[in-house]
Amino acid sequence: MIPAAARGTTTVSARAVARIAQQAATETPNAVGTVRGTATVRGQRAEVSVRLGLPWPADLGRRAGEVQRHVASRTGELTGLSVRVARLRVVRLQRPTGGTAVFETTAPATTEGRVPRRWWSARPTPAVVAALLGAAAAGLLTADMASVRLFGNAPAAWRTGLVDRLAATSPAAGSVTVTAAAMAVAGLWLLLLACTPGLRKRYVVAGFGAGRSIALDRAAVASVVRDRVLDTDGVDSVRVRVGRRRVRVRADLAFGDRAAAREQAGAAARAALADCRLNRPLRVGLRLRTTSTWDPSPPVPGAPSADAPDSVPVPVPAGGAERKESP
Repeated sequence: MIPAAARGTTTVSARAVARIAQQAATETPNAVGTVRGTATVRGQRAEVSVRLGLPWPADLGRRAGEVQRHVASRTGELTGLSVRVARLRVVRLQRPTGGTAVFETTAPATTEGRVPRRWWSARPTPAVVAALLGAAAAGLLTADMASVRLFGNAPAAWRTGLVDRLAATSPAAGSVTVTAAAMAVAGLWLLLLACTPGLRKRYVVAGFGAGRSIALDRAAVASVVRDRVLDTDGVDSVRVRVGRRRVRVRADLAFGDRAAAREQAGAAARAALADCRLNRPLRVGLRLRTTSTWDPSPPVPGAPSADAPDSVPVPVPAGGAERKESP
């Protein structure tokens, strides 16, 4: 028998851990739609991020917490790693098709630690572009220097030409000034990207610590507000635009009192945002306009419509005259 010290080891790749986390998320009744996952493996520890949709209306904090716990335990059980679900991104909210869900007002469990205002972006594209440009320039220069020093070859024409051009160019030349300004702007832009969190289209849900957070996309917040405002009496259509600090709602009123409808629609929008439990509250800007067929009085149930005829023909026995009765 091979001793334990001489046996091989089993390595689970980050891609496999991400696939397992995706499957674990779909096992919960809370996950709806397509589930995407990413993972980072360091030794025997793994950190998983999951992107999915949640049913609505419901307690977002409780349902998201259940998904996080199940994904962490199930992925750890199948991979043998110590798994921590750091981020859960809710990309959309979907109403159930089999009935009406009841919104639960249970507050999410609080955790220690400061909750971030926004998720911090890894800025992969600027980092990759800057790294590739720097690596390409350093690689070309290193290859030419090694060719000259080790093999006695003549310097490359591009390097000697660049040295001669720089030696003959005055520091006050316009090309030098433009190049220096462009490099300064690029440097300031990279510093700005490094010092700002980014990911402005995601809102962090309150009640979770910095190491375990949940975020809602702008599209999910807009769908919640739109559905709530559409439930207002008389509102025919709603358009919602979610910004960094404000939600703009544009609604069309088909019938009913305008002032009362405006008050109800504003209250519905604010209630929807309160239900989302965002860490950074958003202001609501409501604009209500009447349609071309707006009726200031609400329709009375059972009343005849305006298109109904004034009299209804009533059939009579043969030989008699046809008469009409008013409804």
